[in-house]
Order: sequence, then C-alpha cells, then structure tokens
Amino acid sequence: MEHTHCWRYRPDSPVWAAAWPGIIHDITRIVQAISNSVALAGPDGTGPALTAADTGIAFNGPGTAGGDSFQLPPPGPWRRHWYHCDTRQRPYDLAVTATLLRCHLLMPTTFAIGGDGSWHKDWRPARDLVHRLFGEQANGMPLSDTTAGATVEQLLGL
Repeated sequence: MEHTHCWRYRPDSPVWAAAWPGIIHDITRIVQAISNSVALAGPDGTGPALTAADTGIAFNGPGTAGGDSFQLPPPGPWRRHWYHCDTRQRPYDLAVTATLLRCHLLMPTTFAIGGDGSWHKDWRPARDLVHRLFGEQANGMPLSDTTAGATVEQLLGL
C-alpha cells in the first residue's frame, strides 16, 4: 500500500538558507520526541537518523520497517525542487509528516506539501506532535498538488 508524501521548495533560495538552522533544530526535536515510540534509522535503513546542518536531514524506518528514505538537503545549488517519499504508512511516517508540516509552518510561502493521505486522519498525529512541541497549528489544510509541474511560487499562489 502506497502512502506517498510530496514536497516542493527551492534549496537554492535565500529563504531556505535563512530558515535552515531553525529547521535542523526543530527536526532534531521531532526525532528526539518520537524516539521512544517510533524507531528511526539512517536513509538506508541502518544507523541513526541524520540531522546535520552540513549534510542535511535523512531518515527511514529500520530494516523492513522502512520505505523510501526521507531527505532534505542543506541549502545549496541543487537542481531538484520536487521530492517525494513513500512511507507505506509504516511508523516512521510520523517523522516524515511532522517534518514536512514543520517546514511548511516555518516557511508557508516557500515550502509546499502534498500527498495521498487524508489531512484530517493521516496527518492528525503529526499535527498533534507539532502543536505539542512548537505550539503552532496549520490554519486550514496546507496540502497542495506538488506534482503539477508548477513552480513553488505558483503552487503557493505567489
């Protein structure tokens, strides 16, 4: 069963570069907060989840509890602006959705999120976690069609 999350942003954007230290800090908090209930591994399903300013954020579920690796590269001249991760609704999905939601809340006009899960059901655990950790909630449903080939600016109505 697929459960794909998509996101679109500009890794070469000054907005992304300015937000990056806060993103690393907040995603580290998310990973630590769920570590007692959700097993995370490095992007290949082994070792620890990676959250480092110079190498980026990368994690997966461990071994057979994994799916696609989740990756956010650090600011730089990356050509890719559209990313996706199929978690197959495995437990590490919480880390993926909470990370995406936090990035969107930090940069609502430059970080678009989407996917095939239900905002009201599948994203509820991430929404609750982000609210508990950071005191923020999404105003409305921020999910959009990130696969449409539009620019981030067009997706976000800029």
